[in-house]
Amino acid sequence: MNLMQDESAKAPPLEGLAVLAIDLQPVFLEVVDDSNNFFKSCRFLFETVELLGLPLYLTEQVPAKLGHTDDRLLDIAESAPVYAKDSFSALGAPGLADSFSTIGAEHLILAGVETSICVYLTALEALSLGKDVTILSDCVSCRRPSDGDWALRKLAVAGCHVLPLESVFYGIIGGADHPCFREFSKLTRQRDRD
Repeated sequence: MNLMQDESAKAPPLEGLAVLAIDLQPVFLEVVDDSNNFFKSCRFLFETVELLGLPLYLTEQVPAKLGHTDDRLLDIAESAPVYAKDSFSALGAPGLADSFSTIGAEHLILAGVETSICVYLTALEALSLGKDVTILSDCVSCRRPSDGDWALRKLAVAGCHVLPLESVFYGIIGGADHPCFREFSKLTRQRDRD
């Protein structure tokens, strides 16, 4: 899905940054807290990543048994590589850490499920590898909200940045003179209407 009218206006990707969406499979999306709003936030994230031309990586927990990433999200991120895993940390997915090394990703932006399990363990492993980690607080969810809240508190103490998507991406855009500012503003207004 191309959200830009003028492809030449797309800003170059930020060096050293990668977005990782963890296990956004229907089997999980259907059981997490406030699943409808969570899905809308993830869709907004995928649209934003596509708009800004940032590298996006997807993981799937045991897809042969649990299914693949939600098709509605895959339609937005058609070129995002998908990594199957059976570990709870996404960095245990064969080839994923190598892909991050190849592009020089030193800062990971995390989204996905479950906050208290796979997101938590991925963030801790990334920190142990010397990566900077930002967790999008409105793009992570789990079955029991209190578990997720405690996990995010612990991750913040451990050194992760825990912020909502708009705070992070308005920070990346930096100002109204950014070539993607108007399109991003449209996406935020559309999100508010949905």
